[in-house]
Amino acid sequence: MNTMFKNSGILLSTLILAACGSDDHHSDDHDEHAHSLMISQQSTTTLSFLEEGSAESLAQAAADTGAQLLLSSTGEQAAIITSGQVQFVSAHHEEDSTEEESTEEAHSDEEHELPELSDTVVTATNPVVINTNGHFSVLADGHTQFVPFETLGAPEILNLGTETYPGLLLEETATELVVLTFNGSNMTATEIGETNTSLNSENCAVVNSVAQSADFAVVSCDDANFIVSLDESGEDHVVNIDPLMDESLSQAVQWKTAAGVFVGLGADNKYYVLEKDELYALALIDSAGFAAPAGLCSDAWALDSLAADILALTATHVNVLDHEGGSDSIQLDQSPNSTTCEDLHMATASQAVFVLDNNGAVAYEIDKEDGSTEYHIHGRETLSVNDVASVVSFHEAGEEGHDHSHE
Repeated sequence: MNTMFKNSGILLSTLILAACGSDDHHSDDHDEHAHSLMISQQSTTTLSFLEEGSAESLAQAAADTGAQLLLSSTGEQAAIITSGQVQFVSAHHEEDSTEEESTEEAHSDEEHELPELSDTVVTATNPVVINTNGHFSVLADGHTQFVPFETLGAPEILNLGTETYPGLLLEETATELVVLTFNGSNMTATEIGETNTSLNSENCAVVNSVAQSADFAVVSCDDANFIVSLDESGEDHVVNIDPLMDESLSQAVQWKTAAGVFVGLGADNKYYVLEKDELYALALIDSAGFAAPAGLCSDAWALDSLAADILALTATHVNVLDHEGGSDSIQLDQSPNSTTCEDLHMATASQAVFVLDNNGAVAYEIDKEDGSTEYHIHGRETLSVNDVASVVSFHEAGEEGHDHSHE
């Protein structure tokens, strides 16, 4: 039997089911795909946390209605973004009970434990937030503030002049920071210590996107794209800012990254993939790229956090694309024909994607079982709210990298 969430009139799928929507999809392996969802709504400041059979409102609310949620690159924290404030929360993970505790006692002690928002709050007019090297980077009234994922503690505030886009943290030591900042004319790498030392700079007026892994950052600025890397072979910091010279990437690109792979959606509506080559440098797999699905909802695509599969949403389907353009399409089969992109909200995790349809009052869990090569609809449940604003799926983001072999 499917468990339903009930909370203050909000009825949502557990999305963590004991069985799939049909007997053909049943697998004990689905326990490994358990995830926790948090949603915000357009009409209320309430934040709802949904975890394996129960749903409750957090004690603290968002600063305003319609909050947008940004998941950390670790999958275990989120930024709650409104027009005047950024708040932060860490997912709650239940600890295993000891051998002396019974399962019933452990459940009784833990069932009402919910995450609490951090005391850290960044107040600003229309803040912009991105992920960078174990931190949220918040552009707050012209200055970057780094909030660490691990503690969600007091931010480190940069004072490097007026910035126009959130800065990147390239390295942090006990005494120094190496950062990349954007001031509307240039992107500049700076070492911040006893004194500030400029390490490198490139022209950059309008930032289209940035994405950062453990080893590289990729920046799309104006109609150019750059690979940023930190060379630590010597005693001094060296920051390389190398343009991607391929003509096909002389355009604005929206970059995202997972599992060490970078995927960009170009202004030409094609996907481009950068992976490490045999020299451990980022290289473009195919300069021609491959087409995004027709009718792709605006900014409604993401990467699976384990294998970096591309998950792209249209008004009627979730499309799964590999890095050579091969694709599979999964119909949102209980959504009415009147559903549009504006009705849909998507959250991705490790080999799982959740789609909430405000118009059709249905929530889909789509995942891939261990050993399977294809995603499928794991379950569909009734969604009794019609004003979901944003959703994230808390999970431990996969550390496993993508298989780089291409035949």
